[in-house]
Amino acid sequence: MSTTFLNKEEIEQVAIKALMSSGASETAASALAKGVAAAEMDGIASHGLVYVPIYCEHLTCGKVNANAKVVVNHAAPSAIVVDADSGFAHPAIDAGFDLLIESAKTNGCAAMSIKNSYNCGVLGFHSERIAQAGMTGLGFTNAPASIMPVGGNKSIIGTNPFSVAVPDGKGGVAFVLDQSASVVAKSEIKMHAQAGKSIPEGWAYDADGNPTTDADAAMKGSMAPVGGYKGFGAGLLVEVFAAVMAGATLSQDASPFAGTAGGPPRTGQFFIAASPDVFSPDVFGERIQSLTNSIVSQEGAHLSGSERIKARTMHEVNGVEVSVALLEKIQAI
Repeated sequence: MSTTFLNKEEIEQVAIKALMSSGASETAASALAKGVAAAEMDGIASHGLVYVPIYCEHLTCGKVNANAKVVVNHAAPSAIVVDADSGFAHPAIDAGFDLLIESAKTNGCAAMSIKNSYNCGVLGFHSERIAQAGMTGLGFTNAPASIMPVGGNKSIIGTNPFSVAVPDGKGGVAFVLDQSASVVAKSEIKMHAQAGKSIPEGWAYDADGNPTTDADAAMKGSMAPVGGYKGFGAGLLVEVFAAVMAGATLSQDASPFAGTAGGPPRTGQFFIAASPDVFSPDVFGERIQSLTNSIVSQEGAHLSGSERIKARTMHEVNGVEVSVALLEKIQAI
């Protein structure tokens, strides 16, 4: 496979041009392109440039509202309610983000909901921004149903990730935890299916609820919840915040993120920002440093998000290796 190397700015520009050519506004395209580039920089190719043709397809078929008018409502001192108007999640999150941070600084903590939204890409990308602003950030996003309850036979919740991003007390980010209710992201199985590869045991079930290593059968069945009923419980928690609390569409009623059928999914996101300066000003920096040190000091131990930071550092120096075929497909758009 022929490849080339792109830096972060080049990835953003490739994505922006394709998105705007498909009808996205410059604001929406720029916000989404930042998320795409960040995913590539962090080594999460499944949420990077490979998604751009899908985003463009969804703009042209109406699954995403290209003319979305985002509405931000400061509903209460610590509550920001955003209606994405069936547009992309990234510009909707951007629209309320500064208000979320300002409210958290003023009141100690604040929450922001996003409804009538769409796939928000890598959830940790958004939560990390909260930590970069000096707040401890918690994020939730639901997705079209793809996980059956343990013992059940019908998918009820999506892969439904949650993320926690923690400042280090010194102006940086201590770590970012970002995980879904499933063993792997559905996009990973989709990539295996597109490549004609089988998937490892324990990743998914077929439409009859039987374990499968066939990626195509898995796409028609159910993702396996990580940790069995505990993983389903974590996904249920996310569903309560990202769908019910946000007033968004339940996973079981949302149209798929893949393909052109079903109209806008209208899923949701929910973010909480809490200020260490209010809750633990005297000890936060020391305690979070002690906590992370106790992990990284152990040989072979893994601190959440550390592989992403390692990939980001490498790609800032060397650029990101990108398939020429994929690049040409996007440029053709």
